[in-house]
Amino acid sequence: MSVVPRVDSTDKQEWFAYSTGIYARFRHPEIIVLGLDQDTGTAIINEIGNVVKGGRKFELDTDYDDVFDDNLKCRFRSIHISQYSEYVCWSQWFYENNDFPVWQCFWPDKGGYHPWEDACDPEIADLQPRLC
Repeated sequence: MSVVPRVDSTDKQEWFAYSTGIYARFRHPEIIVLGLDQDTGTAIINEIGNVVKGGRKFELDTDYDDVFDDNLKCRFRSIHISQYSEYVCWSQWFYENNDFPVWQCFWPDKGGYHPWEDACDPEIADLQPRLC
């Protein structure tokens, strides 16, 4: 996969994209990514969905350097069901319940730090609220 995180608008904190149907078809958790512009977020979700369709399974709390360009390491963490109605309501409609897992795809700042790490750029951390 090769997508570069791009954040270049004033409404950055409102940006998020998520999958619907990955769990139904491939028994892999749905994916959500926050803080990236619409095109980039959608491209990431689609690329992840395509590799899952090809048989790949991602793991929680594992660094992956092949999701974004430039070997940026992303990491997946499970989101809490209390966040579903605000962030993945279309998926709730699709599944007709909350019985599906959703993982948040976190991307690092330029220094390679993730939002939960103290050294992470505060602007990047703010763009990716932790939904766990």
